[in-house]
Amino acid sequence: MRDTPSCRHAAAVAAANAVPPRPGYSVTGTGPTVLLLHASLGSKAQWRALTERLSSRFRVIAVDLWAYGDNADWPAPTPFSLDDELQVVAECLERLMRLRDPVHVVGHSYGGLVALRLAASKVRRVASLTLYEPVVTRLLNAHDRAPFEQLGRHATRLICDGATRDAARAFVDFWSGAGCYESLPLERQRALAKRIGKIPLDFTAALGWPPDGRALQALDVPTMLLVGNRGPALVRRIVDRLAHLLPDARVTSFDAGHMGPVTHPEHVNPWIEAFIDRCTTSASGPLEHALQRAPWRSQGASPAM
Repeated sequence: MRDTPSCRHAAAVAAANAVPPRPGYSVTGTGPTVLLLHASLGSKAQWRALTERLSSRFRVIAVDLWAYGDNADWPAPTPFSLDDELQVVAECLERLMRLRDPVHVVGHSYGGLVALRLAASKVRRVASLTLYEPVVTRLLNAHDRAPFEQLGRHATRLICDGATRDAARAFVDFWSGAGCYESLPLERQRALAKRIGKIPLDFTAALGWPPDGRALQALDVPTMLLVGNRGPALVRRIVDRLAHLLPDARVTSFDAGHMGPVTHPEHVNPWIEAFIDRCTTSASGPLEHALQRAPWRSQGASPAM
């Protein structure tokens, strides 16, 4: 939640979420398919640097979730759940790839939760999961989940009162540190405030799935869990729970906050690429060997391949 004191979040997020070139999704490159799912208040453009990194060897599909990027707002007052996000992703994949072809899925925060729902649904053959701090808050006890629920209620009240700028400030500062919202360019602040209306639905979806840990225990999919050491305690607890529940998981940590894929792509992306590489080949041995060409290796990382 905190990338202070420099608050790299401000400039990085502003650049990463510029208006993307193709409505609803982008497709770049050829090869095995990689699906990228963004965080709340983001868009497919969040993954521009990773797309450029992967597209020489992979077919990279980046999708906008409901009410983000180029997608339409959710039709109020229709009830909303995580399965509605799943439908957006599933329909996009149906248009873009054959049913039997495998897909490697990368998700950040809310997008990481959607990625897990996609894998659990079995509507697609998921070859691997790479998840940066997925907000699977249902895995937490009531005490540990309370700050997340409080943020959801507070942001929703502000949105209902028309105080969208205050709601955007509360949300951004919760994840990235006090003062980060105000450090953004005014144009970017306005864009986030305009987009904040979707946030109550994201909280509803996040607090509604999974009903218990059994769906996750059944996911025999190679999974890389990525976590920042400067992020909130609740996401570290989520990652710890996932590491124990998922049958084939390993964990890597970074000196970064919750927005690590956006603020520190030069650190995070080599690990994403190396893990997908490992899952598309029969290579064996420590994952660090696949990272020898990368300019940076995480401190304290402990991939257990």
